[in-house]
Amino acid sequence: MTTKTSLKGKNAIVTGAAVGLGNAYAAALAGEGVNIAVIDIREDVAKVPSQLARHGVKVLAFHGDVANPADVRRVVDTTQSVFGSIDILINNAGIWGASGAEDDLDKSLADYEKIVGTNMKGEYLFGRAVIPIMIAQGKGGEIVNVATDHHVTCGTPHNVCPNLATCPWNKPNPGFQGPPRPTGGGEMMDLYDAGKWGLNGFLFAWAKALRPHNIRVNGFCMGATDSYMLRSFHNFNPSKEEEASWMRAEDNAQALIDLLKEGPQGRTAENMNFCVGRPVKLEPPRSLKYILPESVATTGA
Repeated sequence: MTTKTSLKGKNAIVTGAAVGLGNAYAAALAGEGVNIAVIDIREDVAKVPSQLARHGVKVLAFHGDVANPADVRRVVDTTQSVFGSIDILINNAGIWGASGAEDDLDKSLADYEKIVGTNMKGEYLFGRAVIPIMIAQGKGGEIVNVATDHHVTCGTPHNVCPNLATCPWNKPNPGFQGPPRPTGGGEMMDLYDAGKWGLNGFLFAWAKALRPHNIRVNGFCMGATDSYMLRSFHNFNPSKEEEASWMRAEDNAQALIDLLKEGPQGRTAENMNFCVGRPVKLEPPRSLKYILPESVATTGA
């Protein structure tokens, strides 16, 4: 029987935690006794400490932009000073915006700074700020980068897909004879997809470099999950049918807890696929396909 790692007393940073997935992650971690620091560009991030007070943990809330190095330094330095250590980083902050190949240069530049700045640069900056601290602490750590199901097709690679009957892509439809389902979000998501796909570079390189330090790096590849961002796509008035198809943020937060409880001997360098049609739970580790297993072998520490 595998022994689960206790999370009680650990310290975590969760980005983009005012609402939606990030808020669910913060609540789930607090429920496990984890002290939490949260940052969000939304001013209502200030409400998070009172939301989590019942768990009896320390909570810090910062209003700031994950793409701003000064804000990143402020969050990380203050968290380390107040909590004494940083054990977990949940790189969740993300935004969506329509962008496509036909946009003019002015719009493209603004969109790049906003979309890629949040979805990739923000995760990069927080990782770079936290990793040296985790290494110096000498007790391991956890980094989870939140990506998108647009870059995982039926399990990545598709031949490991369970082809569940619940999957909307597991049956032919006009114009598509699947599976596997296609990758990418569409012609108006080039920057969104580029930023999220770029997280693979961090995933594999960081996992290899940090395994000797017992720091795991994994990715949550999120599909349609009930959140502020998803509801905004539907002008906050989705149809009952649409809403019923969405995954619950609380279920995904439990999957996060289960991943973290694997501890330093658990999986690393893995993208976990949470797309509509798959159960919202932590699935068993998969064989590595894009990185040599010995590159991320456990150190035995």
